[in-house]
Amino acid sequence: MRETVANEFRTWRPDAPAPAVSAEFAAGISAVSQIVWGEHCSECDYPRCYSTCGFYDPRPDLNCRRFIGGIEAAPGGLTRIRFRRWGKLEGHGPAPLWPLSQARRRQARDEAISRTLAGIPAPFAVHRRLADRRNSAKSRPPRGPEIVPDAFVVEGWSGDGVERPFTLAFLQDNPERTMFQTSFQLTSECARLVVPLAEIAASIDLASPYLIQIEPVGEAEGVCAIFTLTDFVALATVEPPADKERPLVKVVVWDLDETLWRGILAEDGAGRLEARPEAVAAIKALDAKGVLHSIASKNDETEAMAALRAFGLDDYFLHPQIGWGPKSVAVARIASALDLGLDSFAFIDDQAFERAEVSTAHPSVRGLPETSISDLVDHPWFDHPPTAESAGRRSLYQAEAKRKEAAAGDYDYLGFLRGAELILTVAPLGPDDVERVFELSQRTNQLNFTGAKLTRDAALAMVSPDETRRRLTLRCADRFGDYGLIGFADLDLAAGELSAFFMSCRVQRKRVEHAAFTHFADLLRQAGHRAFRVSFRPTARNAAAARLLRELGFRQGDLDSEGSAPWERPQGRPFEDSDIVRVSLSPIGSG
Repeated sequence: MRETVANEFRTWRPDAPAPAVSAEFAAGISAVSQIVWGEHCSECDYPRCYSTCGFYDPRPDLNCRRFIGGIEAAPGGLTRIRFRRWGKLEGHGPAPLWPLSQARRRQARDEAISRTLAGIPAPFAVHRRLADRRNSAKSRPPRGPEIVPDAFVVEGWSGDGVERPFTLAFLQDNPERTMFQTSFQLTSECARLVVPLAEIAASIDLASPYLIQIEPVGEAEGVCAIFTLTDFVALATVEPPADKERPLVKVVVWDLDETLWRGILAEDGAGRLEARPEAVAAIKALDAKGVLHSIASKNDETEAMAALRAFGLDDYFLHPQIGWGPKSVAVARIASALDLGLDSFAFIDDQAFERAEVSTAHPSVRGLPETSISDLVDHPWFDHPPTAESAGRRSLYQAEAKRKEAAAGDYDYLGFLRGAELILTVAPLGPDDVERVFELSQRTNQLNFTGAKLTRDAALAMVSPDETRRRLTLRCADRFGDYGLIGFADLDLAAGELSAFFMSCRVQRKRVEHAAFTHFADLLRQAGHRAFRVSFRPTARNAAAARLLRELGFRQGDLDSEGSAPWERPQGRPFEDSDIVRVSLSPIGSG
């Protein structure tokens, strides 16, 4: 909520859509505080400054105008602040929480009343009294039981697209001026700062009067910020989908303090920490099954990694996120780095708040308390078949990290790929490949053209010779390491169609697809087909496969009664960049 100002009510309409505001996070909020915010000055010396400060610019209520246009509201609950020099956003606490439905009605009512007050033809003194009464009324607590907040949230983006640093401060209204302060950045993308209530309450008595201040770091003149939320929130309990509807867990993200180890690093020091034996055993056993591990911890990164090295565990964790930001952001970064869907993630943390914060932002992530660690290995979420590929999965991702590091700063990406010496080995499906092909079909979602999940028996049946079909395995390697068996294709030579195709996302965007489809096209051309058809059935998770087909030059036909749509491409036109990856043909699978 914004402060009601006598004779003034401003709105604006964004000229561009909001950048990636998280609907999932908003849906997980059950109550909000609706702090009454006003514009203030970081160098305020009221009231003397009104007569001595050269920057004094009176609003209609004679208070100093610190924002260009005031606190401006827009459709969709957006608020725009265009700061002048020394401008800051300030609110007061205690701040009671309102159930979300009531909060929305209060917001709409407040805006309607503000418009009405601004349009009343009355003396300024009358406007001033009405505005003061309205601001006082907005601070009254709701009837009913008190709602305890989980966190304070600031969400928004930079209105001019320039990265801007800000501070969020809570100041106790007492002689000692007790203070809590943290910082955050606003960029062209929507960003969210989530501060757990316990962190603020460690310094501020939230039941006593205090100030809340948000202001730019450094020169404020001209800084534009757009906020979607600046309030205390209570998070709703998110009901996860039923286990039978979810894929197996591929990644476990671990908290550290009182989770992976007993003790708190910042308080006890590394020498007094004790790695939980059940956690160490689970990490090693799941790693052998091909489950990846990472970290989301609020700690000093250097100290935390040193502690993990002392326990001999540091090499097990991919793309660890150790810092002071929200753990939902850390989990999202890990998913992006691994190029895996969040619905294949589990998050383990001893703090209920942290699990709620992650599950609210990412409902598909499965949260577990530290008390469940001893049961992880036998949990049905981790029922992966053990294969040689599984045991080496971590090393494959570590090699990929080295590839990305080697490519950093190299703007000639295709030149980098050529220097990587990629080799695609194509071979008929053999008996030794069956378990890996079964596993790959179960795990692959993004680049699975039909969404089909093969059974072991179905995979084994495909080993039998059939002159009208080619059941092919795809293996890949480069100078950084071996990816192993990364794909499978079922090519129907009689129909001129690729009837099934799935491939690990580990080699996506490396032109492996271009080389593979060039080989498939050659086989179909030799069988007398002038067009290359691909069977495709859209699923909730294979949009990447459709994008790949478009990039390869295929065009989609009409959907049939089963929701399947063949894609087609004329023969004779080469696949772009297919020469980057060398294709090697093998008479049998290599196991």
